[in-house]
Amino acid sequence: MSTGGSAGGEPATVRVAVLDAHVLVGQGLAALLERSGLEVVAVVPTWDELLAHPAMPADVVVLGAVTRHAGAAETREIRSCHPTTAVLVLGRSGDGVAVRAALAAGAQGYLAFDDAEDCDLIQAVRSVAAGELYLSPELAVPSAAALARPAPEGAHQRLTERERQVLTLVARGRSNREIAVMLGLSANTIAVHRANLMKTLAVRKTAALVLYAVRHGLVTAD
Repeated sequence: MSTGGSAGGEPATVRVAVLDAHVLVGQGLAALLERSGLEVVAVVPTWDELLAHPAMPADVVVLGAVTRHAGAAETREIRSCHPTTAVLVLGRSGDGVAVRAALAAGAQGYLAFDDAEDCDLIQAVRSVAAGELYLSPELAVPSAAALARPAPEGAHQRLTERERQVLTLVARGRSNREIAVMLGLSANTIAVHRANLMKTLAVRKTAALVLYAVRHGLVTAD
């Protein structure tokens, strides 16, 4: 089992399909994966669209279950139709029931996405593509510190208009440099805005920042 170590033997190009019911989350995941050299072949909101997609079978399906449910049903369906495709479930930290259900359904990895670094997602995808079982380090040794910490109620109401602009672009998978160009600001200024966003919303990772925005309706699909 891998818990964040190096994965050897993975193919030079990993073909990844992203399945997430929320458009913004799916697009953000795809953008992150592509910037890391992985080939995203599909981004779809439902498992039946994924199974009918001409790009299937992919090497890995990244299944975002953080805004819906544990994802066990989709995992089971994907593995039944495409047994050679690895499934990586992105779920909530501290949810042992969801982890067990996902693995029992045939998932080869479970990443607690609300407390994960961007690099954790890339490592997880490469690990399952190489045939390894991947679990987030905090899931391998359960602890109270691994549980998600909700932001204070109404914290987003204190955001400035500029911070809301930055948050929207972060949720769409834009890097600090890209946001700086779009808003006519320096990358350092965007980094400061991003840090302030995390402090105000009481989150520690980019993934948690995006999920907070989605759950509270602060960003919407075009």
